[in-house]
Amino acid sequence: MYHFIGPDATGKLTAIVDIGSNTVRLVVFHGPARIPLPVFNEKVQCRLGKGIDETGLLNPEGVELAYETLNRFMKLLEVMHVDHVSLLATAAVREAKDGPAFVAEIKKRFDADIRVISGEEEAKLAAYGILSGLPQADGLLGDMGGASFDLVGLDHGTFAKHDTTPLGHLRISDNERNTIAAMRTFIHEKLSPLNWIKEMEARPFYAVGGSLRAVARLIMHQTDYPLHVIDNFTLEFEEASALLQKLAELSAEELHKVPDVSKKRLETLPAAIALLQEVLEIVQPSHLVFSGYSMREGQFFLSLDDAVKQQDPLISSCINLVKREGRFGQQGEEVYDWMSPLFPDESNKQKNLRHAACLLHDIAWAEHPDYRADHGFLRVLRLPVAGLSHHDRALMGACVYSRYKGDFKARIAKPLRTFLNDDDAIWTKTVGAALRLAHTLASGAPHLLEQTHLEVRGGELILSLAEGQDIFLGEAVAKRVQTVAKHMGLSGRLEHG
Repeated sequence: MYHFIGPDATGKLTAIVDIGSNTVRLVVFHGPARIPLPVFNEKVQCRLGKGIDETGLLNPEGVELAYETLNRFMKLLEVMHVDHVSLLATAAVREAKDGPAFVAEIKKRFDADIRVISGEEEAKLAAYGILSGLPQADGLLGDMGGASFDLVGLDHGTFAKHDTTPLGHLRISDNERNTIAAMRTFIHEKLSPLNWIKEMEARPFYAVGGSLRAVARLIMHQTDYPLHVIDNFTLEFEEASALLQKLAELSAEELHKVPDVSKKRLETLPAAIALLQEVLEIVQPSHLVFSGYSMREGQFFLSLDDAVKQQDPLISSCINLVKREGRFGQQGEEVYDWMSPLFPDESNKQKNLRHAACLLHDIAWAEHPDYRADHGFLRVLRLPVAGLSHHDRALMGACVYSRYKGDFKARIAKPLRTFLNDDDAIWTKTVGAALRLAHTLASGAPHLLEQTHLEVRGGELILSLAEGQDIFLGEAVAKRVQTVAKHMGLSGRLEHG
């Protein structure tokens, strides 16, 4: 029998079965790890919540499709030898008069425990998904599902007020409300009494849920945005308001031209656009921030032990990636310490991103030499880590791209030219050149770098070598010292002990 797994669960494979009002989804994560790595992800749009306001019951067709879907999912979990499984049901099952009978039938058919979570729990699980990548998140979170729109305030990483509203896309797009204007009127009636959300003015609004992610994809498509990573895709308030108004004016034919959005998901776009417009008008947030994470990642986060939760999400993810794919173990830590004297005035953010770039400096080692720069850049730019701004991604990607001598003028480097200013480019090229020098000096051999020392002295970049260490003497080393120095506006030389 499968049992609900609480916050202290651990295991190699952890599965979340999310029985939502619109979709039934299975996600299997590899863990325990600070940031979940999905190894399987499948959803079926059962629309359990369709018509619930009129009948008070689950959609009969959706119920049968849900049983069929769960049958497949439970058999997959068995053959995948999943260690721990959580079955979570949300708003539609919670509210429907026949919800208890549906739950009982699932237990009977599949010998599985299922947990029907409250609106508060649903909102907080979504918030934990955000906090797993942004531990100090501060603002208003809204999670749009099929039957509900859950709101929770975040105060620098802690929970504030919360509410659950009947503003899922299945309810907003009722037959009587077939225009965005009519949808907005309905939404306004439900949101305007929630005075506490107006207190979130001038703080970020974090948008969670598949329909809201589809809006993000539509915006990216309409603006030719150069990075198709939903998580932490951020727009300033004025820009977001203007773009949403343009989306609201698109025809059905124009909406259907959006790539990578299913037909059924496209049907939810008008309701999602209307909801975001009303939230922005009522709350007046500083930014609209789209999240790629949700209650499933939140549930996974709660399953981790306290020590893992305290790890830095970026650095922990990079270490795990190197363990899986690296050839030189943890030499990145040695490289990070070795080049630190070059950056005495860097910010904490730069320090963290440089640390990550050092860990990932050899990420493209197994690729064809002609494509290492491109491959390494794209891997780092699209790293599956929560909480990274797109500017952060570009900074890290540029460091690794420079390490492999990538051309910033190339077409593939468009995100770098979009997100980085001149100072960013100098910093990333300096880090990249130092990574290349470190690789030339050590060639992956442990502790070899410790026999050299970098420092800036008297307007020069000096690489000091221990006496008698002729292993470091050669044209390649001398040239790469000069390259690092050039990016720093210095001259460079080698100095023997």
